[in-house]
Amino acid sequence: MGKADFTVLEPEDLVAASAYNEYNILVTNELRAFPDEKQRYEMVVIVSKEVRNIWDVKGKRFCHPGLDTTDDWTNAFSTYFEEWVILKECNPDKTLLENRMNGLSNFFETACIAGPWTADTMYDSKLKSKYRNLCAACDNPVGCYTTDTYHGREGALLCLTDNAGDIAWVRLNDTLEHFKDERINKEDYKYLCPDGTTRPVKFDKPCVWITKPWPVIIARSEIAEKVEMMMRSSNMDKFSQLLENYHPTPVSTDTLETPEDFLIRFPRFMSANNRATCHPSRRVRWCVASNLEENKCRWLREASIVYGVEPAISCIQELTRAECFRMNLKTMVQVIPKKSNEFVRIAAVVKRDSWFKNLKDLKGAKACFTGYRDVGWNAFVATLKNISATDYCPDTEAVSKFFTESSIVGLSDSDGQMPYNLHALNKQANEIDKDLIAFDCMMSNVGDVAFVNLKSIEGKIDNLVQKRGNQARNTKYRTLCLNQIDLDEMCLLTWAPLGMVVTHENITDLRREEIYSMLLEMDKLFGSSFKGPTPVFSMYGIYDSNRSIIFPVRKSVISALKYQDSNIL
Repeated sequence: MGKADFTVLEPEDLVAASAYNEYNILVTNELRAFPDEKQRYEMVVIVSKEVRNIWDVKGKRFCHPGLDTTDDWTNAFSTYFEEWVILKECNPDKTLLENRMNGLSNFFETACIAGPWTADTMYDSKLKSKYRNLCAACDNPVGCYTTDTYHGREGALLCLTDNAGDIAWVRLNDTLEHFKDERINKEDYKYLCPDGTTRPVKFDKPCVWITKPWPVIIARSEIAEKVEMMMRSSNMDKFSQLLENYHPTPVSTDTLETPEDFLIRFPRFMSANNRATCHPSRRVRWCVASNLEENKCRWLREASIVYGVEPAISCIQELTRAECFRMNLKTMVQVIPKKSNEFVRIAAVVKRDSWFKNLKDLKGAKACFTGYRDVGWNAFVATLKNISATDYCPDTEAVSKFFTESSIVGLSDSDGQMPYNLHALNKQANEIDKDLIAFDCMMSNVGDVAFVNLKSIEGKIDNLVQKRGNQARNTKYRTLCLNQIDLDEMCLLTWAPLGMVVTHENITDLRREEIYSMLLEMDKLFGSSFKGPTPVFSMYGIYDSNRSIIFPVRKSVISALKYQDSNIL
C-alpha cells in the first residue's frame, strides 16, 4: 500500500475511503465535464398538474428510469425518492428486494420500472410476474425490458408526458432539455419538492432532491499541494483526459479538503448512503481467516454499501480457514473461470521415464504434496479408497502407510502430531509457489510423484512441452491414471472451480436467494466485466500487492450451483 501518490475516485468510492482513518488523503480537484457546473447532476420529481402536494402521490402512476446500476447511477439514487415517501417494509418472509418491490406495488397504482430488477435473471422474472403493476405503465408491459420506450433517463420523461404516468423521478438537466419541446405544455406539469409542496415547471425554479458530485482527484496529504498545482498547469490538458472516459476539466477545490469535509457539501448525497435497515438485521456474516482478508472484506463491505448492494456484509475474522468451516457450511456458489483451462485441475504427476504405469503402482513410493489437507491431498485420499482394500482412518495414517515417505509443503506444528514419515517441506511457502515447490520435489528425486494443480505448473514450465501431432506432449513429466492406459492420456484426480462461497447448511431458500443476488450485484460492480470506468475496488484483482485474497485473481464470474441437494444453490 502507499505506492501511488494520487488517484481518481467516484464520489461513492470517496465515501468508502472516508471510512478508513488510516488513509491520510486530501481532495485536490474535481473532474468536471462542464467547468461551471458544481455537480454532475441533480435529481427532481416532476408530477402532473393533478398532483397538488406530496400526499397526493399515493395511488398514482410512477415513471422510473430503471434499477440497473451504471457508473453514475447507483441504488442509492434509484431508491432515494421512494424511500422518502414509502415506509420501509421488513417482512421476514420476503427478501429485501421483494420488500422494496412490494412496497412500490402497494403504494402506486401502476408504474414503469423497465429493465432488470436484479442480476439474478430467474428471480427477476419471478418478481416481475408477481408484481405486474410495476411494469403495467411501460410501453411493453409484458416484456418490461431495457429496450422499452419508457426505460432510462429520457424514457421516464416520455412516460410522464405521454400520459402513461403521473410522477417521474428524473435528472434536472434531462428535464430542462425535454421541456424545450414546444409540443409539451409546461403548464400541465409541476416540480414536487421535498417539503411536500409543488412548483410550476414553467417558472424554471426547480427544487432538487439529491445531488451527484463529480469524480475527484485525491492525493496523499504530504504531496496533495503539488498534485493540485500540477493539475492546474497548462500542459496537463492531455494528461487529465486519461483520468476519465470523458474530457474533464480539473477544478481545484477552494482549499485542500479531507474526504469528509468535501462530502459535507452534498448532505443529501451522504444521507442517501445511510439508509434505514431492518430489525433484526439482514447482514451477511462473512468469515475470513487473515488480517489481509479482513481488510479486503471491509473494503468490499464499505464499497457495497455506498453502491447500494443489499444486504450489507459484516466481516468475521477467525484464526484459520478450518475455523470458518466448523460453522456447518455448505457450498453455495462457485467462482467460475471464463476459460476452461483455468479450472483447478489436480493430477498425480511423475517423470516421463519413471516405471509407474498407474496410481496403484505408487504403493511404497515417495510423494510430494502441496499442503496438508489441501485439494491435492484430499483428492489423493479420496482416490485411495478405489486403489486400496484397506479403509485407513485418519487420512494421515492412510498416506503414511501407502507411501514410504511424504514431503508436505507448509506443514507446521499447528497441524498436530504426524506419523514419522510425513515431513515438512518449505514451511514459509506462499499459495502461488506451492505447486512449483511440490513439482520440483518430484523432479529433483526427493519424491516419485507430486500431486499438483496442472494449471500452476503449465504456466511456468512451458519449455518442457513440445508439439506432437495435434496434441501437446510433455517431454519431462506425465500424469497417472487409475488404471494403465496410453501414457499420453491426460488424467485428473479431480477438478474444481477457482473458488467457492459456502454458507450455513440450514439457511432458508429466501436467505440463499438474498445472498446469491448480493454476490451477483457485487460481481457486476466489482468483477472483471463492468460498465463505465474501471472500478477502484476489484473482487478478483491484486489487493495490497497480494493475489487471490478471498477471491481468485483470474478473470472469473459468479455462478450458482445446480445440485439437487436443497441446501445448495
